[in-house]
Amino acid sequence: MLFGEFRETIRKDKTLRLLLLASLIVQVITCITAIGIYHPDQHFQIIEFSSAQLHKPFGHVWEYDAHIRPTLQVYLFSGYRLFCGWIGISDPFTQMTVLQVVFGLALFVLYNAFALWYFKDGDRRTLYWVVFILNFSWWIPYSRTLFSSEMLSSLLFFWGVWIYITRRPGWLLTLLVGFLFALSFYVRFQTAFAIIGFGCWMLIFEKRYWMVLPMAIGFALGFALNVKLDYDFYHQWVLTPYTYYKVNIIEGTAAHFGTSPFIVYIGELCGIVFAPPISILLLWFAFRAAFVKKLSDPLSLPVLLFIIGHCIVAHKEDRFLFPILSLMPILIGWGMPDMIRWYETRRSGFRKWIKGIAVFSLGLNLLVLVLFFFTPYCQALHFAVQVKREFRGRPVTIYTVPRSPLETDGHLPFVYYQEGVRNFTWNKLSVVDSLRYVGNGAEYITTTYNDVKDRKHLLDSLGYERKICSSPILWGLNTMLQGMGINTINDVWVLYEKKGR
Repeated sequence: MLFGEFRETIRKDKTLRLLLLASLIVQVITCITAIGIYHPDQHFQIIEFSSAQLHKPFGHVWEYDAHIRPTLQVYLFSGYRLFCGWIGISDPFTQMTVLQVVFGLALFVLYNAFALWYFKDGDRRTLYWVVFILNFSWWIPYSRTLFSSEMLSSLLFFWGVWIYITRRPGWLLTLLVGFLFALSFYVRFQTAFAIIGFGCWMLIFEKRYWMVLPMAIGFALGFALNVKLDYDFYHQWVLTPYTYYKVNIIEGTAAHFGTSPFIVYIGELCGIVFAPPISILLLWFAFRAAFVKKLSDPLSLPVLLFIIGHCIVAHKEDRFLFPILSLMPILIGWGMPDMIRWYETRRSGFRKWIKGIAVFSLGLNLLVLVLFFFTPYCQALHFAVQVKREFRGRPVTIYTVPRSPLETDGHLPFVYYQEGVRNFTWNKLSVVDSLRYVGNGAEYITTTYNDVKDRKHLLDSLGYERKICSSPILWGLNTMLQGMGINTINDVWVLYEKKGR
Protein backbone atom coordinates (compact mmCIF):
# COMPACT_ATOMS: atom_id res chain seq x y z
CA MET A 1 0.00 0.00 0.00
CA LEU A 2 2.72 2.48 0.98
CA PHE A 3 4.85 1.86 -2.07
CA GLY A 4 1.71 2.14 -4.17
CA GLU A 5 1.31 5.67 -2.81
CA PHE A 6 4.93 6.40 -3.64
CA ARG A 7 4.47 5.08 -7.17
CA GLU A 8 1.41 7.30 -7.64
CA THR A 9 3.27 10.33 -6.28
CA ILE A 10 6.17 9.74 -8.67
CA ARG A 11 3.87 9.05 -11.62
CA LYS A 12 2.04 12.36 -11.19
CA ASP A 13 5.17 14.48 -10.74
CA LYS A 14 7.37 14.67 -13.83
CA THR A 15 10.07 16.71 -12.10
CA LEU A 16 10.35 14.19 -9.28
CA ARG A 17 10.38 11.32 -11.77
CA LEU A 18 13.25 12.83 -13.76
CA LEU A 19 15.14 13.71 -10.57
CA LEU A 20 14.89 10.15 -9.25
CA LEU A 21 15.91 8.71 -12.63
CA ALA A 22 18.99 10.94 -12.72
CA SER A 23 19.72 9.97 -9.12
CA LEU A 24 19.52 6.28 -10.01
CA ILE A 25 21.94 6.77 -12.91
CA VAL A 26 24.41 8.57 -10.62
CA GLN A 27 24.20 5.78 -8.05
CA VAL A 28 24.71 2.99 -10.61
CA ILE A 29 27.67 4.76 -12.24
CA THR A 30 29.25 5.34 -8.83
CA CYS A 31 28.74 1.69 -7.87
CA ILE A 32 30.48 0.53 -11.05
CA THR A 33 33.41 2.96 -11.02
CA ALA A 34 34.10 2.94 -7.25
CA ILE A 35 36.24 -0.18 -7.32
CA GLY A 36 38.22 -0.94 -4.19
CA ILE A 37 37.94 0.06 -0.56
CA TYR A 38 37.77 3.19 1.53
CA HIS A 39 39.58 1.86 4.61
CA PRO A 40 41.69 -1.30 5.10
CA ASP A 41 39.28 -2.55 7.80
CA GLN A 42 36.63 -2.90 5.09
CA HIS A 43 38.88 -5.42 3.39
CA PHE A 44 40.92 -7.18 6.05
CA GLN A 45 38.20 -7.59 8.70
CA ILE A 46 35.59 -8.86 6.25
CA ILE A 47 37.04 -10.21 3.02
CA GLU A 48 40.24 -11.75 4.39
CA PHE A 49 38.28 -13.16 7.35
CA SER A 50 35.98 -14.73 4.78
CA SER A 51 38.95 -16.27 2.99
CA ALA A 52 40.07 -17.80 6.28
CA GLN A 53 36.59 -19.19 6.85
CA LEU A 54 36.49 -20.70 3.35
CA HIS A 55 39.98 -22.20 3.82
CA LYS A 56 41.50 -19.99 1.13
CA PRO A 57 44.80 -18.04 1.32
CA PHE A 58 44.24 -14.90 3.39
CA GLY A 59 46.05 -11.88 4.74
CA HIS A 60 46.53 -12.27 8.49
CA VAL A 61 45.64 -9.27 10.71
CA TRP A 62 45.85 -8.81 14.47
CA GLU A 63 42.07 -8.61 14.93
CA TYR A 64 41.84 -12.26 13.93
CA ASP A 65 43.84 -13.41 16.96
CA ALA A 66 42.27 -10.82 19.29
CA HIS A 67 38.75 -12.15 18.57
CA ILE A 68 37.28 -8.65 18.48
CA ARG A 69 35.68 -8.87 15.04
CA PRO A 70 32.00 -9.97 15.01
CA THR A 71 31.52 -12.41 12.16
CA LEU A 72 27.97 -11.87 10.87
CA GLN A 73 29.18 -9.78 7.92
CA VAL A 74 31.93 -12.31 7.28
CA TYR A 75 29.32 -15.07 6.96
CA LEU A 76 27.27 -12.90 4.60
CA PHE A 77 30.25 -12.23 2.38
CA SER A 78 31.31 -15.89 2.42
CA GLY A 79 27.80 -16.85 1.33
CA TYR A 80 27.97 -14.27 -1.44
CA ARG A 81 31.33 -15.65 -2.65
CA LEU A 82 29.97 -19.18 -2.73
CA PHE A 83 26.93 -18.00 -4.67
CA CYS A 84 29.15 -16.18 -7.17
CA GLY A 85 31.20 -19.34 -7.65
CA TRP A 86 28.01 -21.33 -8.19
CA ILE A 87 26.84 -19.01 -11.00
CA GLY A 88 30.31 -18.83 -12.55
CA ILE A 89 31.60 -15.43 -11.37
CA SER A 90 35.10 -16.23 -10.16
CA ASP A 91 36.97 -12.99 -10.77
CA PRO A 92 37.23 -11.09 -7.44
CA PHE A 93 37.03 -7.66 -9.12
CA THR A 94 33.79 -8.64 -10.87
CA GLN A 95 32.40 -10.09 -7.65
CA MET A 96 32.98 -6.81 -5.83
CA THR A 97 31.49 -4.71 -8.63
CA VAL A 98 28.30 -6.76 -8.60
CA LEU A 99 28.13 -6.55 -4.81
CA GLN A 100 28.61 -2.78 -4.92
CA VAL A 101 25.74 -2.41 -7.39
CA VAL A 102 23.34 -4.60 -5.38
CA PHE A 103 24.30 -3.10 -2.02
CA GLY A 104 24.33 0.47 -3.31
CA LEU A 105 20.88 0.11 -4.86
CA ALA A 106 19.46 -1.36 -1.63
CA LEU A 107 20.65 1.70 0.31
CA PHE A 108 19.49 3.99 -2.51
CA VAL A 109 15.95 2.61 -2.32
CA LEU A 110 15.78 2.72 1.48
CA TYR A 111 16.90 6.32 1.93
CA ASN A 112 14.92 7.69 -0.99
CA ALA A 113 11.88 5.96 0.52
CA PHE A 114 12.55 7.91 3.73
CA ALA A 115 12.69 11.15 1.71
CA LEU A 116 9.36 10.40 0.03
CA TRP A 117 7.78 9.32 3.32
CA TYR A 118 8.65 12.56 5.08
CA PHE A 119 8.14 15.12 2.31
CA LYS A 120 5.66 13.76 -0.25
CA ASP A 121 2.75 15.72 1.26
CA GLY A 122 4.60 19.00 1.87
CA ASP A 123 6.16 21.71 -0.25
CA ARG A 124 7.36 20.12 -3.48
CA ARG A 125 10.45 22.33 -3.56
CA THR A 126 11.59 20.91 -0.24
CA LEU A 127 11.12 17.37 -1.52
CA TYR A 128 13.13 18.14 -4.67
CA TRP A 129 16.00 19.63 -2.68
CA VAL A 130 16.05 16.76 -0.19
CA VAL A 131 16.19 14.19 -3.02
CA PHE A 132 18.84 16.24 -4.79
CA ILE A 133 21.08 16.57 -1.73
CA LEU A 134 20.52 12.91 -0.86
CA ASN A 135 21.65 11.67 -4.28
CA PHE A 136 23.93 14.36 -5.68
CA SER A 137 26.04 15.25 -2.65
CA TRP A 138 29.55 14.49 -3.82
CA TRP A 139 30.32 11.91 -1.11
CA ILE A 140 26.98 10.31 -0.23
CA PRO A 141 26.50 8.11 -3.36
CA TYR A 142 30.04 6.79 -2.90
CA SER A 143 29.46 5.96 0.76
CA ARG A 144 26.50 3.79 -0.28
CA THR A 145 28.75 1.58 -2.43
CA LEU A 146 30.87 0.44 0.54
CA PHE A 147 30.15 -3.05 1.82
CA SER A 148 31.62 -2.02 5.15
CA SER A 149 30.48 -2.55 8.73
CA GLU A 150 29.38 1.09 8.88
CA MET A 151 27.07 0.87 5.87
CA LEU A 152 25.65 -2.60 6.53
CA SER A 153 24.79 -1.59 10.10
CA SER A 154 23.09 1.50 8.67
CA LEU A 155 21.03 -0.61 6.28
CA LEU A 156 19.91 -3.03 8.99
CA PHE A 157 19.16 -0.41 11.65
CA PHE A 158 17.24 2.02 9.46
CA TRP A 159 15.42 -0.84 7.76
CA GLY A 160 14.14 -1.72 11.22
CA VAL A 161 13.22 1.93 11.87
CA TRP A 162 11.42 2.05 8.51
CA ILE A 163 9.32 -1.00 9.36
CA TYR A 164 8.41 0.42 12.74
CA ILE A 165 7.45 3.97 11.77
CA THR A 166 5.62 3.12 8.54
CA ARG A 167 3.72 0.06 9.76
CA ARG A 168 3.20 0.76 13.48
CA PRO A 169 3.62 -3.00 13.81
CA GLY A 170 2.20 -5.51 16.22
CA TRP A 171 4.16 -8.00 18.27
CA LEU A 172 5.54 -10.11 15.42
CA LEU A 173 6.90 -7.24 13.31
CA THR A 174 8.21 -5.47 16.41
CA LEU A 175 10.10 -8.65 17.26
CA LEU A 176 11.56 -8.51 13.72
CA VAL A 177 12.59 -4.88 14.31
CA GLY A 178 14.40 -5.87 17.50
CA PHE A 179 16.09 -8.70 15.62
CA LEU A 180 17.30 -6.26 12.92
CA PHE A 181 18.58 -3.91 15.62
CA ALA A 182 20.62 -6.76 17.12
CA LEU A 183 22.09 -7.60 13.71
CA SER A 184 23.01 -3.95 13.12
CA PHE A 185 24.63 -3.81 16.56
CA TYR A 186 26.69 -6.92 15.88
CA VAL A 187 27.79 -5.65 12.48
CA ARG A 188 29.06 -2.46 14.14
CA PHE A 189 28.90 -2.07 17.90
CA GLN A 190 28.78 1.75 17.78
CA THR A 191 25.27 1.44 16.35
CA ALA A 192 24.31 1.11 20.02
CA PHE A 193 24.18 4.93 20.14
CA ALA A 194 21.42 4.97 17.53
CA ILE A 195 19.59 2.01 19.11
CA ILE A 196 19.58 3.81 22.47
CA GLY A 197 18.24 6.89 20.71
CA PHE A 198 15.38 4.92 19.20
CA GLY A 199 14.64 3.29 22.57
CA CYS A 200 14.48 6.75 24.19
CA TRP A 201 12.05 7.87 21.51
CA MET A 202 9.82 4.85 22.17
CA LEU A 203 9.75 5.48 25.92
CA ILE A 204 9.60 9.29 25.97
CA PHE A 205 7.52 10.21 22.93
CA GLU A 206 5.71 7.19 21.49
CA LYS A 207 4.91 5.58 24.86
CA ARG A 208 3.89 2.22 23.42
CA TYR A 209 5.45 0.52 26.43
CA TRP A 210 3.96 -2.87 25.60
CA MET A 211 6.13 -2.95 22.44
CA VAL A 212 9.34 -2.93 24.46
CA LEU A 213 9.01 -6.62 25.35
CA PRO A 214 8.74 -8.05 21.80
CA MET A 215 11.52 -5.73 20.65
CA ALA A 216 13.72 -6.92 23.52
CA ILE A 217 12.93 -10.55 22.67
CA GLY A 218 13.84 -9.95 19.03
CA PHE A 219 17.08 -8.27 20.08
CA ALA A 220 17.92 -11.18 22.39
CA LEU A 221 17.33 -13.68 19.59
CA GLY A 222 19.59 -11.72 17.25
CA PHE A 223 22.21 -11.43 19.97
CA ALA A 224 22.12 -15.19 20.62
CA LEU A 225 22.41 -15.95 16.91
CA ASN A 226 25.54 -13.82 16.64
CA VAL A 227 27.14 -15.41 19.69
CA LYS A 228 26.64 -18.78 17.99
CA LEU A 229 28.07 -17.50 14.70
CA ASP A 230 31.15 -16.15 16.50
CA TYR A 231 31.58 -19.49 18.27
CA ASP A 232 31.45 -21.39 14.98
CA PHE A 233 33.99 -19.01 13.40
CA TYR A 234 36.53 -18.78 16.24
CA HIS A 235 35.89 -22.34 17.51
CA GLN A 236 35.49 -21.10 21.06
CA TRP A 237 32.93 -19.15 23.05
CA VAL A 238 33.66 -15.46 22.76
CA LEU A 239 31.57 -12.39 23.47
CA THR A 240 32.90 -10.08 20.78
CA PRO A 241 31.20 -6.89 22.11
CA TYR A 242 33.11 -7.37 25.36
CA THR A 243 36.43 -8.29 23.74
CA TYR A 244 36.09 -5.28 21.41
CA TYR A 245 35.43 -2.97 24.36
CA LYS A 246 38.24 -4.52 26.42
CA VAL A 247 40.88 -4.26 23.70
CA ASN A 248 39.93 -0.92 22.17
CA ILE A 249 38.64 1.04 25.17
CA ILE A 250 39.99 -0.46 28.40
CA GLU A 251 43.40 -1.33 26.95
CA GLY A 252 43.34 1.82 24.79
CA THR A 253 44.24 0.18 21.48
CA ALA A 254 41.89 2.44 19.48
CA ALA A 255 43.46 5.56 20.98
CA HIS A 256 46.86 4.43 19.65
CA PHE A 257 45.52 5.21 16.16
CA GLY A 258 44.98 8.85 17.15
CA THR A 259 42.52 10.97 19.10
CA SER A 260 40.63 14.10 18.09
CA PRO A 261 38.68 16.85 19.87
CA PHE A 262 34.92 16.78 20.41
CA ILE A 263 33.86 19.04 17.52
CA VAL A 264 35.85 17.39 14.71
CA TYR A 265 32.83 15.48 13.42
CA ILE A 266 30.78 18.64 13.02
CA GLY A 267 33.42 20.03 10.68
CA GLU A 268 33.58 16.74 8.77
CA LEU A 269 29.80 16.71 8.29
CA CYS A 270 30.05 20.21 6.82
CA GLY A 271 32.59 18.89 4.34
CA ILE A 272 30.86 15.70 3.16
CA VAL A 273 27.13 16.52 3.37
CA PHE A 274 26.97 18.61 0.21
CA ALA A 275 29.79 21.15 -0.29
CA PRO A 276 30.92 24.06 1.89
CA PRO A 277 30.37 26.83 2.63
CA ILE A 278 26.59 26.52 2.03
CA SER A 279 26.63 23.15 3.84
CA ILE A 280 27.43 24.99 7.08
CA LEU A 281 24.21 26.96 6.78
CA LEU A 282 22.19 23.89 5.80
CA LEU A 283 23.43 21.88 8.78
CA TRP A 284 22.91 24.74 11.23
CA PHE A 285 19.20 24.91 10.43
CA ALA A 286 19.01 21.10 10.20
CA PHE A 287 20.34 20.54 13.72
CA ARG A 288 18.24 23.38 15.10
CA ALA A 289 15.12 21.79 13.65
CA ALA A 290 16.07 18.31 14.87
CA PHE A 291 16.82 19.50 18.42
CA VAL A 292 13.81 21.81 18.76
CA LYS A 293 10.89 21.24 16.40
CA LYS A 294 11.46 17.60 15.44
CA LEU A 295 12.92 16.10 18.59
CA SER A 296 9.84 13.88 18.92
CA ASP A 297 10.38 12.39 15.46
CA PRO A 298 11.68 8.79 15.47
CA LEU A 299 14.74 9.75 13.39
CA SER A 300 15.93 12.68 15.51
CA LEU A 301 17.17 10.97 18.65
CA PRO A 302 18.89 8.05 16.85
CA VAL A 303 20.78 10.43 14.55
CA LEU A 304 21.60 13.00 17.21
CA LEU A 305 22.72 10.48 19.84
CA PHE A 306 24.77 8.67 17.20
CA ILE A 307 26.65 11.90 16.40
CA ILE A 308 27.02 12.95 20.05
CA GLY A 309 28.19 9.48 21.09
CA HIS A 310 30.86 9.44 18.42
CA CYS A 311 31.96 12.96 19.36
CA ILE A 312 32.57 11.72 22.92
CA VAL A 313 34.69 8.73 21.81
CA ALA A 314 38.32 9.86 21.62
CA HIS A 315 39.35 8.00 18.44
CA LYS A 316 37.60 9.53 15.45
CA GLU A 317 37.51 8.69 11.76
CA ASP A 318 35.22 10.19 9.17
CA ARG A 319 33.99 6.73 8.13
CA PHE A 320 32.41 6.32 11.57
CA LEU A 321 29.80 8.91 10.50
CA PHE A 322 28.88 7.12 7.28
CA PRO A 323 25.87 5.26 8.79
CA ILE A 324 23.90 8.50 9.21
CA LEU A 325 25.10 10.43 6.13
CA SER A 326 22.09 9.50 4.01
CA LEU A 327 19.74 10.62 6.81
CA MET A 328 21.24 14.09 7.05
CA PRO A 329 19.29 15.37 3.98
CA ILE A 330 16.08 14.52 5.90
CA LEU A 331 17.19 16.80 8.73
CA ILE A 332 18.16 19.44 6.19
CA GLY A 333 14.65 19.23 4.75
CA TRP A 334 13.23 19.86 8.22
CA GLY A 335 15.34 22.99 8.55
CA MET A 336 14.65 24.38 5.06
CA PRO A 337 11.44 26.31 5.88
CA ASP A 338 13.23 28.18 8.68
CA MET A 339 16.26 28.80 6.47
CA ILE A 340 14.08 30.18 3.66
CA ARG A 341 12.23 32.48 6.07
CA TRP A 342 15.54 33.64 7.50
CA TYR A 343 16.90 34.26 4.00
CA GLU A 344 13.84 36.25 2.92
CA THR A 345 14.13 38.61 5.89
CA ARG A 346 17.73 39.59 5.09
CA ARG A 347 18.73 42.69 3.19
CA SER A 348 19.02 42.40 -0.59
CA GLY A 349 22.81 42.76 -0.58
CA PHE A 350 23.19 39.96 1.99
CA ARG A 351 20.80 37.76 -0.01
CA LYS A 352 22.93 38.22 -3.12
CA TRP A 353 25.97 37.21 -1.12
CA ILE A 354 24.23 34.07 0.18
CA LYS A 355 23.00 33.24 -3.32
CA GLY A 356 26.56 33.58 -4.64
CA ILE A 357 27.81 31.20 -1.93
CA ALA A 358 25.05 28.71 -2.80
CA VAL A 359 25.92 28.81 -6.52
CA PHE A 360 29.63 28.32 -5.73
CA SER A 361 28.90 25.35 -3.43
CA LEU A 362 26.54 23.79 -5.96
CA GLY A 363 29.14 24.07 -8.73
CA LEU A 364 31.91 22.74 -6.51
CA ASN A 365 29.76 19.82 -5.38
CA LEU A 366 28.79 18.78 -8.92
CA LEU A 367 32.39 19.16 -10.16
CA VAL A 368 33.75 16.85 -7.46
CA LEU A 369 30.86 14.39 -8.00
CA VAL A 370 31.72 14.12 -11.71
CA LEU A 371 35.43 13.76 -10.90
CA PHE A 372 34.54 10.79 -8.69
CA PHE A 373 33.12 9.05 -11.75
CA PHE A 374 36.54 9.09 -13.42
CA THR A 375 38.82 9.15 -10.40
CA PRO A 376 37.90 6.38 -7.92
CA TYR A 377 38.94 6.91 -4.32
CA CYS A 378 40.94 3.67 -4.13
CA GLN A 379 43.56 4.36 -6.79
CA ALA A 380 45.64 1.24 -6.11
CA LEU A 381 42.93 -1.34 -6.81
CA HIS A 382 41.53 0.76 -9.65
CA PHE A 383 45.01 0.71 -11.19
CA ALA A 384 45.23 -3.06 -10.69
CA VAL A 385 42.05 -3.43 -12.76
CA GLN A 386 43.53 -1.23 -15.50
CA VAL A 387 46.70 -3.32 -15.66
CA LYS A 388 44.67 -6.54 -15.59
CA ARG A 389 42.69 -5.36 -18.63
CA GLU A 390 45.88 -4.34 -20.43
CA PHE A 391 47.42 -7.81 -20.34
CA ARG A 392 44.17 -9.81 -20.62
CA GLY A 393 45.45 -12.92 -18.85
CA ARG A 394 48.87 -13.02 -20.55
CA PRO A 395 51.75 -13.97 -18.23
CA VAL A 396 53.78 -10.90 -17.39
CA THR A 397 56.55 -9.94 -14.98
CA ILE A 398 56.25 -6.48 -13.46
CA TYR A 399 58.88 -4.83 -11.30
CA THR A 400 57.36 -2.83 -8.44
CA VAL A 401 58.87 0.06 -6.50
CA PRO A 402 58.60 -0.43 -3.54
CA ARG A 403 55.31 -2.36 -3.40
CA SER A 404 52.61 -3.63 -5.74
CA PRO A 405 49.17 -2.01 -6.07
CA LEU A 406 47.78 -5.12 -4.37
CA GLU A 407 49.39 -4.19 -1.05
CA THR A 408 48.80 -1.55 1.59
CA ASP A 409 51.40 1.07 2.53
CA GLY A 410 52.47 -1.34 5.27
CA HIS A 411 52.90 -4.14 2.68
CA LEU A 412 49.88 -6.13 3.84
CA PRO A 413 48.72 -8.08 0.77
CA PHE A 414 45.20 -7.96 -0.64
CA VAL A 415 45.24 -11.73 -1.06
CA TYR A 416 41.62 -11.87 -2.24
CA TYR A 417 42.36 -9.62 -5.23
CA GLN A 418 45.67 -11.32 -5.98
CA GLU A 419 43.64 -14.38 -6.94
CA GLY A 420 42.32 -12.37 -9.90
CA VAL A 421 45.77 -11.66 -11.37
CA ARG A 422 47.58 -14.96 -11.09
CA ASN A 423 49.26 -14.25 -14.44
CA PHE A 424 51.23 -11.43 -12.78
CA THR A 425 54.68 -11.99 -11.30
CA TRP A 426 55.71 -9.12 -9.04
CA ASN A 427 59.42 -8.47 -8.56
CA LYS A 428 59.97 -5.91 -5.81
CA LEU A 429 62.65 -3.25 -5.80
CA SER A 430 63.27 -1.06 -2.77
CA VAL A 431 64.11 2.11 -4.76
CA VAL A 432 63.96 3.27 -8.37
CA ASP A 433 67.77 3.40 -8.57
CA SER A 434 67.83 -0.40 -8.33
CA LEU A 435 66.67 -0.48 -11.96
CA ARG A 436 70.22 0.31 -12.98
CA TYR A 437 71.23 -3.21 -11.98
CA VAL A 438 68.25 -5.13 -13.36
CA GLY A 439 69.33 -4.87 -16.97
CA ASN A 440 67.01 -5.44 -19.89
CA GLY A 441 64.82 -7.87 -17.96
CA ALA A 442 62.59 -5.17 -16.51
CA GLU A 443 60.15 -4.60 -19.35
CA TYR A 444 57.45 -3.21 -17.07
CA ILE A 445 57.70 -1.14 -13.91
CA THR A 446 54.89 -0.04 -11.64
CA THR A 447 55.19 2.56 -8.91
CA THR A 448 53.47 5.65 -7.53
CA TYR A 449 54.01 9.28 -8.40
CA ASN A 450 55.52 10.00 -5.00
CA ASP A 451 58.03 7.16 -5.32
CA VAL A 452 59.28 8.30 -8.71
CA LYS A 453 58.68 12.06 -8.80
CA ASP A 454 62.31 12.94 -8.14
CA ARG A 455 63.73 10.18 -10.38
CA LYS A 456 61.78 10.63 -13.62
CA HIS A 457 64.97 11.57 -15.43
CA LEU A 458 66.45 8.19 -14.50
CA LEU A 459 63.52 6.34 -16.06
CA ASP A 460 63.87 8.46 -19.19
CA SER A 461 67.58 7.69 -19.40
CA LEU A 462 66.90 3.97 -19.00
CA GLY A 463 64.41 4.07 -21.89
CA TYR A 464 61.07 3.84 -20.09
CA GLU A 465 57.86 5.59 -21.08
CA ARG A 466 54.57 5.94 -19.24
CA LYS A 467 51.97 3.45 -20.45
CA ILE A 468 49.09 3.45 -17.94
CA CYS A 469 48.25 5.91 -15.18
CA SER A 470 45.64 5.26 -12.50
CA SER A 471 44.34 8.82 -12.95
CA PRO A 472 45.64 11.25 -15.59
CA ILE A 473 43.77 13.98 -13.70
CA LEU A 474 45.59 13.31 -10.43
CA TRP A 475 48.90 12.77 -12.25
CA GLY A 476 48.59 16.20 -13.86
CA LEU A 477 47.56 17.72 -10.55
CA ASN A 478 50.58 16.19 -8.83
CA THR A 479 52.86 17.57 -11.53
CA MET A 480 51.42 21.02 -10.87
CA LEU A 481 51.70 20.65 -7.09
CA GLN A 482 55.30 19.46 -7.34
CA GLY A 483 56.14 22.47 -9.50
CA MET A 484 54.65 24.73 -6.83
CA GLY A 485 56.58 23.01 -4.05
CA ILE A 486 53.40 21.63 -2.45
CA ASN A 487 53.00 18.08 -1.11
CA THR A 488 51.66 15.76 -3.79
CA ILE A 489 48.75 13.31 -3.54
CA ASN A 490 49.75 9.84 -2.44
CA ASP A 491 48.86 6.56 -4.19
CA VAL A 492 48.64 7.80 -7.80
CA TRP A 493 49.91 4.77 -9.73
CA VAL A 494 51.72 4.41 -13.04
CA LEU A 495 52.94 1.57 -15.28
CA TYR A 496 56.13 2.21 -17.28
CA GLU A 497 57.08 0.18 -20.34
CA LYS A 498 60.53 -0.27 -21.86
CA LYS A 499 60.70 1.50 -25.22
CA GLY A 500 61.09 -0.72 -28.27
CA ARG A 501 60.60 -3.90 -26.29
